[in-house]
Amino acid sequence: MITAKQETDRTKGIGSSDVPTILGLSPWSTAYDLWLMKTGQVPGVQENEAMRMGSMLEPAVLSLAAHRLGVRVVKPTSTYIGAEPFMRANIDGMIGVAKRGSDIVEAKTTGRPDGWGEEGTDQVPEMVKAQVMFQMSCASSGVAHVACLMGDYGLRLKMYRVAFCSDYAGYIDERIRAFWECVQTRTAPEGCASLEMLKRVRRDADAPAVEIDPELFRADIEARKLATYAEEQAGLARAKLLTALGNSTKGEGGGYAVRVSAVETSRFDAKSFADANPEEVSKWMVSSGYSRVTVTAPKNGTK
Repeated sequence: MITAKQETDRTKGIGSSDVPTILGLSPWSTAYDLWLMKTGQVPGVQENEAMRMGSMLEPAVLSLAAHRLGVRVVKPTSTYIGAEPFMRANIDGMIGVAKRGSDIVEAKTTGRPDGWGEEGTDQVPEMVKAQVMFQMSCASSGVAHVACLMGDYGLRLKMYRVAFCSDYAGYIDERIRAFWECVQTRTAPEGCASLEMLKRVRRDADAPAVEIDPELFRADIEARKLATYAEEQAGLARAKLLTALGNSTKGEGGGYAVRVSAVETSRFDAKSFADANPEEVSKWMVSSGYSRVTVTAPKNGTK
C-alpha cells in the first residue's frame, strides 16, 4: 500500500506514468479512473507483484543499459518540472550527469513482446513512447534510451532509442492541461471509470439518496440477465461437446480439437487449520472488505 504522503503527492500533479492513461493508451486504467485518484476519491492502490518486480529490477536494467551503451548512467534524485508546475517527471536514469539536457534512460520489464519492434529503433509501444516523450519535455532532453528486459523465450535486454518530437510533446502537454483542468474543477472527464475503480470510491453512508435515470437501472438489470443467459448457454455448449466426446480424452473435427486432461493441485485447507489451531490463526487475521452493489427493480414490475 502506498504511504499517506505518496497518496497526497500524487494529487499535486501529473507524472509520466499518468500520461498513457490520459491519452487513452493504457490497457489497465481510464482517464476517469485517474481523475478519481487525482481528486482523492479513491484510497491508495495496493502494489501488485508485477509492480514490485519492476521496481526491484530497475537498478539491474539500468546497469545493463549502461554496459550496453558504454556510458555511465546515474539516478536523478529530484523531480523535473515541465511547462507547467503540475507536470512532474521522475526519471529512472540519465547518461553522464543528472541535469537538464542529459539523455534519459528508461527501464522497462515485460513478458509481452507485442508492440516492441526492431532493437535500436524507436519502435516501442505507444504508451511507452508517450511516457518518455513527456519525460524528455520536462527534462529538456533530446533522446530517451528505452532499456527493456524481456522475458519471452528466455531473458534478454533490448535497447531502443526515441528522439524528442516537439509536435508530439506539444500534443501531450495540451491533453494534460485539459485533464488537469478537470481535476482542478472536479469536473469528470468524458467516458466512464472501470467497475473495480468505482467500487473503491469513498462514499458517504449518511448522504441522501441520489435521483438516477431509471433507464440506467433497466440497462444494468437487462445486461445482467444477458450475462446469466450467455453463461448458461456456454455451459450447455460445453456439455454437448463433452457428450460427443464420450469416454475418450481427445476429439477433433474440421480442424478443431478438444482434449480433457487431469490436473492435480494442492491447496491449503484454511478451515481445517483454523479448527485445529484457533489461537494461532487469530494472530494472523487481518480485516478486509469490499463494496457490494445491489440493484433492485420496482416491486410492481419494470416501469
